[in-house]
Amino acid sequence: MEKEYNFTPELAFVNIETHMKLWADRTNAKNFVVGISGGKDSTVVAMLLCAIFGKERVYGVQLPQDLQKDYDDAKDVIDILGINRYVLNVGGAVSDIERQIIQQRKMYSVYPTKDMEINLPARIRMAALHAIGQCIDGRVINTSNLSEDMVGYATQFGDNAGAYAPLQGLTVTEVIQLGDYLADKLFGKLFDSQRWSSAASDERRIMDKLINKVPVDGLQEQTDEERLGFTYADLDRFIRFNEGSDDFKEMIRKKYKQNKFKLEIVQMPQPDFSYLPNFVKAD
Repeated sequence: MEKEYNFTPELAFVNIETHMKLWADRTNAKNFVVGISGGKDSTVVAMLLCAIFGKERVYGVQLPQDLQKDYDDAKDVIDILGINRYVLNVGGAVSDIERQIIQQRKMYSVYPTKDMEINLPARIRMAALHAIGQCIDGRVINTSNLSEDMVGYATQFGDNAGAYAPLQGLTVTEVIQLGDYLADKLFGKLFDSQRWSSAASDERRIMDKLINKVPVDGLQEQTDEERLGFTYADLDRFIRFNEGSDDFKEMIRKKYKQNKFKLEIVQMPQPDFSYLPNFVKAD
């Protein structure tokens, strides 16, 4: 019998917390590494880790590619949550690989492409996160969500990699709802009565802004939705309620079939949110 869709952020948190604690105990996970971009997904994952394991075990890593416009947003997340901070600039590593490909393009008949330029930084970042994880006995936590994975909006072995994927069964809409719930839950613990002042209120407003931030991958000028050609809200209504025009549904099905190999190759443990569209279950 198909599981009825009935999402509440409270139950989603309990589901993630229960499953993730079991996974951490079984795999002897001591510390947790998350790349902090300043966007909603990494912000919500960082809040989840703080709520489940405590901020002392969480390492927020900023991975700018030289100058990055979201750098201050990422730092705000780390500072407000009080997690361990690490900054590693990947600009030099990305530039060196690109330079060698360009210099040797005629020798090997291998020519740089726009997709290479967009996806290379994500793969370098994931390698850097694992390197840091091995320095602190930490596991890299994935920040992908169901909406992005459904249409292939993730870099294979880049942002779709990691040791555990707490949000992979949740749509963008649900991630935002979970983030709002966690902000309410965490701020009561993070700020005692003396700190619950105008400064604390400002920090809460910052977190609210980041949880509801327009999705941008940070690798190009366009937003996610501009590049995809549709909104996540429309995509999420199709995923959960089968809403949308026939042309839109067919387009999403096509994108899913073309890109599902990314999920088949990179598989991570995750909580069970089994109310998926029928066409996904059939595959």
